[in-house]
Parts: sequence; structure tokens; C-alpha cells
Amino acid sequence: MKPLYRIILIIFSFLPIVSCLDEIKPDAEFEPQVFIYGYLINNTDHIKITIQKTVPVYNTNLDPVNDASVSLFTQDTFGTIALLTDDFIVNNGVYESAEMITGLVGNKYWIKVVLQDGTTYESEHEQLKIPVRITNIERINGFSRVGFRDPDNISNFYLVGYRFYNDSELIATHFELSSDNLFDGNENAFIETEYIDGNGIGISLQNLNFLTYQYYVTSFEQYENQVDFGNPETTDPFLIFSKPPVNLIGNIRNTTANETALGFFGVFSVDYREAIFN
Repeated sequence: MKPLYRIILIIFSFLPIVSCLDEIKPDAEFEPQVFIYGYLINNTDHIKITIQKTVPVYNTNLDPVNDASVSLFTQDTFGTIALLTDDFIVNNGVYESAEMITGLVGNKYWIKVVLQDGTTYESEHEQLKIPVRITNIERINGFSRVGFRDPDNISNFYLVGYRFYNDSELIATHFELSSDNLFDGNENAFIETEYIDGNGIGISLQNLNFLTYQYYVTSFEQYENQVDFGNPETTDPFLIFSKPPVNLIGNIRNTTANETALGFFGVFSVDYREAIFN
């Protein structure tokens, strides 16, 4: 898997096609859409939410939205709904909460975004799940394996982030997605990826909600099929056209138009551990 920041960037622009092709601009008039991205996890930190408008494929500049109203809500385990904050500081389309927010396991969280024209967006009310704790990290037959106890009779969706180090220097980052369909309730569950040479590793195990998981699935598919088409000396560059682009739709709705929108506000728990290998 590729670093997530590279995946997110493909929403706004694509790699230029080989120079021997003539540029052809679409005949249809481009209609920008709002893209919203952010998350809340089981810690205490400032919440950051990015709001941008999509741009034509031949435009390499971003189009930030700096005049929206953003609110963060929660619902506790007793069903009480409360506004956590609507005080955000905006810089180039990134809205950061003025105060630090503590994510409480069991509570539901969602955001509401209102544009200057009154268009309103709202994310799904997602629950912050119990963190799934990492029990061991191993290097086995060329693979880095993270072990954990998967909760029984509960559908869980995981995003595992691997950070490989050599003498404290970061040398590579990988991500793996997995559901627990094949190991539900297994006390010795594991997810692995190919090991990168080095003597240290840091692993984050993220327990996602389903819609956030689906968003990452389509994001990874978009990147693999549209951008990372291999070595130009050994791979047909026109594989970039092998599949049409997918819409990166997550858990945001345009409640004004009653339709799905682009992006997501993820609510998920994270456990993190590091290991050193001789």
C-alpha cells in the first residue's frame, strides 16, 4: 500500500499523460464539488477538517473553502446530544478546533458544515469503538506481522499503518486494509505486510467504522488503478485507463440536496506500538 497523503492528493489532480498525446479538454462544463476530510480518534487533540472544492483534471491548483461554518457534535451512551465546539481557526481550507477535544469510547460523533450559500453537509453519526490492542509484533519469513485479539461476534474493519525505521530514520511507510470476515473472534488474529529492511518498526492498528473503511477501500483502488501504473519501461502506460475513476464517497451527505457528497469524517480508535529487531 502507498502512503495515505499520496492517495488523498489524487482527488484534486492526476499525473500528466505522456507528452506525445495532445491535450483534450472535456466539452462538458465542469461543476466543482465540495470535498470534506477529517477524523476524530481516542485521544485528546485539536480536530482538523479540510474543506476544498474539486478542480478540473488540467488544473494543478487546489481550491480551498475558507468561509464555511463548522460544528462538531457528540451523543453519549445515554442518548444526550451536545455541541462540542463550533470554534474553528481556518487556514487555506483547513479548519482546526480552537480547543482540544477528547474522544470518548462509546460516544457518537459527527460534523456539520454550512457554506456561505446555506448549503449544509453532515457526516454520519459514527461511534468511537473500543481500541483493539496490539498483542505482539513479529518479523516472519520476510513479512512484518501485527497480532491482536479480534472481538467476537462484532464486525470489525482495520487499517494498519506500518512505519519502517533504520537507526531511528524513517525509510518507508505502508498501509494495509482488512475486515475480520476470516478471523472474527480469533484471539491470535494478525495482519501482515512485506517487511522493509531496517531494524525498527512502528505500527498503528485502527479500528474503523464500516463507511470509513469503504472510503479507504475506494481510495486505495483509485490510486492503484489510476496513478500507480508501474515502471514506464516495463508497463503499458495506458493501463491508467484500465478502469474509470471511482467516486471517493464516504460518510458525508449534502442535506440541502439530500444526496451523498465527497469525503468523510472518520471516527475510529487507534492503538500504537513499536518494536526493535536485532
